[in-house]
Amino acid sequence: MNVPYTPITKEAAASILSVSKRTIDNWLADGTIVEPCAIGRRVYWHPEIFYRWLNERLGVENKTAVSTEAGTDASKPRKKGRPRTKAISFP
Repeated sequence: MNVPYTPITKEAAASILSVSKRTIDNWLADGTIVEPCAIGRRVYWHPEIFYRWLNERLGVENKTAVSTEAGTDASKPRKKGRPRTKAISFP
């Protein structure tokens, strides 16, 4: 059974991205944002397609990706604050 979804309108996209509808129009014209599907006079984005584009634009990895850094455990929550660096010893 498919789960129903609410398509993203131009107004909703502008709200999500904190820009104006005119900016969305400009981004569509220059190819910055993924093309929506037109139904009548309105345009809509499928939420999966819109958020996939947004994640790619923001450089976010897939949610299921596991950290590959040595010595890190992706299941543990990260500590707040600045990460510590290893001490460098000079000869």
